[in-house]
Amino acid sequence: MDQGPGRARGRALQRQARGVPVGPRRHHRGGDRAVTARIEAGWGERGFVEAGASLTAYQRAGRAGAPVAILLHGSPESADALAAIAKRLARRFDVIGLDTPGNGLSAPLTAPDPESADYARHLHAFMDVMRVERAALYGFHTGAGTAMSFALSFPERASALALDGYAVWTKQERADFLAHYLVTYAPAWDGSHLASIWARLEEQRLFFPWYDRRIAARMALPVPPLELRLRRLRDWLTAGDGYLAPYRAAIRRQGEIGPDRVEVPTLIGAMEKDPLAAHLGRLGAVSPAVTIERWSEREAALDRLAGFLFEHPGEPARGLPQPAQPPAFAERPEDLPWQPDGHGGFLLQIWQALRQDAVARAVDDADLAARLDPERLHAQLVAQVAAHTGLGQA
Repeated sequence: MDQGPGRARGRALQRQARGVPVGPRRHHRGGDRAVTARIEAGWGERGFVEAGASLTAYQRAGRAGAPVAILLHGSPESADALAAIAKRLARRFDVIGLDTPGNGLSAPLTAPDPESADYARHLHAFMDVMRVERAALYGFHTGAGTAMSFALSFPERASALALDGYAVWTKQERADFLAHYLVTYAPAWDGSHLASIWARLEEQRLFFPWYDRRIAARMALPVPPLELRLRRLRDWLTAGDGYLAPYRAAIRRQGEIGPDRVEVPTLIGAMEKDPLAAHLGRLGAVSPAVTIERWSEREAALDRLAGFLFEHPGEPARGLPQPAQPPAFAERPEDLPWQPDGHGGFLLQIWQALRQDAVARAVDDADLAARLDPERLHAQLVAQVAAHTGLGQA
């Protein structure tokens, strides 16, 4: 696990390179403007609150005054990944999807090495701030584990759980994942770290786990649309090494604890091609509140998950939260290139433009060294990617 310079870098990057860019709209070459428009549409209104001493980003959509459904994404992603289920639930619910602490635009938890129970406690604090007493919960992968931990600790606050891929790791898998799965890539002067980041994300659709290049680990999923690949890249970049803590907590979590004793109505399922489908057979004896299913068609699975929560609604929110001020991305030069491609080369194009701008603007050697600092350049690149993928003005 790479936690050397990247870990300290990520903490600084999270403070500098998150939030919504401000300033005048910048023009860019429009070869991929249609992709940007689809990403920018999103699924809900963005907001920020302070929950459990952590700035927490969320999206919200649906029917005001209706029962609340809270959505928890997988790692390392953001609430943007929840659009498909959110749109279904919004027909009857007031839908809230939060960025897990350390992911998306949410700050990490203050605990030095949090466990799944800490993320459950954060969710409890988030619901208090959002003035939600009882909600239906949907969780995908990492989010499913958090939802289960929440229901075990605070059963009176959950009306139902719909868990879309639920992990039950073996001891060997847990040790292997903790040793190899969680990586970071420190910014390099030549931008070579960007190729590693792009390749890491691409590898995840080819193998699970991503570093296990054997036939037995092969998934070979079809190449997703470019807008989806850009959103996943954006989520990785905005999280920095903040994604490590929630992912580590999810890996350490003992998934067999929960389904055997949960009291609230719970649906646990997985797509047949989901690597976690094999984990359904590891659940053992489950409580009478649990239903286990396996799905072959994604749209039907989403309808089933939404329908289950419709059968077990929570309560409406009691009012609106006190909003918090969003952080700001790093300032970036105007007229940076934006020509996304399917191989990640556009990232190096942005990097080269940033270096060229830094050299042109420097007034002395000290200023030049500061402007060429790889961490500073990386923060500017994050701002450029975020601005063109739905997080502010491009």
